[in-house]
Amino acid sequence: MHLKKKLWIVALAGVLPWAGAHAQSVADLQKEINALKAQLQSLQKKVEAISTQPEATPLAQQVNRLEQRLDLGEDDAEKSGFKGVKINGVIEAAYKYNTISASNEFSASAGYAVGELGMVQITKESQDGEGVDWTLRLLPGGDPLVHEASLSIPLNKSTRIIAGFMPDFQGYEFAFPNANATLGNQLITHNALYDLAGATAYTGAGMAYTLGGGKYALKWIIGNADHGADALASSFDAPSVDTTTMAENTTTFVAARSDLRSTAFAYRGDWYVNDTTYVGLSGLHGRGNRVFDIMAVDGGITRGDWQVNGQFTIGRMDRAGANGSGTSWQGLSGLVGYKIVPRLQLLARADYLMNSENGGGTYYDNGGIYGNGLGPERASDGTFAYDADTGLATKGANLMRLTVGTNYQVNSTTQWKTEFRLDQSSGYNFLNSDNVTYSKDKQSLATSLVLSF
Repeated sequence: MHLKKKLWIVALAGVLPWAGAHAQSVADLQKEINALKAQLQSLQKKVEAISTQPEATPLAQQVNRLEQRLDLGEDDAEKSGFKGVKINGVIEAAYKYNTISASNEFSASAGYAVGELGMVQITKESQDGEGVDWTLRLLPGGDPLVHEASLSIPLNKSTRIIAGFMPDFQGYEFAFPNANATLGNQLITHNALYDLAGATAYTGAGMAYTLGGGKYALKWIIGNADHGADALASSFDAPSVDTTTMAENTTTFVAARSDLRSTAFAYRGDWYVNDTTYVGLSGLHGRGNRVFDIMAVDGGITRGDWQVNGQFTIGRMDRAGANGSGTSWQGLSGLVGYKIVPRLQLLARADYLMNSENGGGTYYDNGGIYGNGLGPERASDGTFAYDADTGLATKGANLMRLTVGTNYQVNSTTQWKTEFRLDQSSGYNFLNSDNVTYSKDKQSLATSLVLSF
């Protein structure tokens, strides 16, 4: 019996290690199964994430199609000539009143002599990115209809050929009311030098240069200056007095030939001292049918909220005086602007034009016959000093202008302007609306909305 017990004990001892080993392997297997389940779940999440993303191939195809359309569009624009074409302009609605005409006038312009409805400018950029090839600027309702039709041909990065019909480039003011650095002004009206003492436009050809990495600029043109003025200058009526009856009359002088054109040389040089300051020198010299010389120095500083501009002009012209002789003029103009808030600018401008030689007369105002404050310096009864032998005027009137106004930037494209201007002549040289009496001064009020696009 004892022997049988020992044999059972030995047999159980041999079986127990196998049982323990079998139990250990099941636990390990369960762990591996759990790990595999975790990995499977992770892979399942990645598959789901990938399945929610758009397929790469359709997206790439869409991008390729867009690129092809853009290329085709650029090719069509280039073939049709519209590549690089830009259209912009300005429209103004204005109201004005002055004490001479005493009229309330609502119009699309406050009297810029450059068009009554607005301006549209079309420019064509060169395909090689070297600037504007040509400019066409139109003035619907204006006289003339075309304000500029010019071309610009690059020879290299600093030299260009310029030609065509283009506006005068003397002084610190530009033609249009949208206040920017190349086309417009802050105030509504212009200074006296712009209106009365300089040319309007040139037709010809010349060169333009950019020097010193853009620090200096120079351009010149040879051609005609205001060729329409040659025909107008063929004759004019000079104010005179019949020394027998002491009655005022006019004498016609043959001053120029309407079938000839004057040849002129115009130029301008600018020195850009820094980002805020410039100084410019310009000139115009004409010979032939009309003989004239004009030179101007202008400059400007824009720093912070302040803007300051100034101009000095001197000129002479044969047979332009009120007595048929030569005349000369000198003028000063200064503008100050201050932004009291970023959108609202206060403005003040003062002009003085001295024009007393030979009864008065400037480049624009031959003989002072337009009733703008110039011409022979008149007394309150309309009479003027004259030569006893000829009865012709001997002394011209000088003109002063003082202008104040505001410029409010309504939004990025719209400005609202207001202006008061006082014109003061040294004589009674403003002809009233009755065409009989004269005044020594004229006050003007104006307001306008200007939209640029």
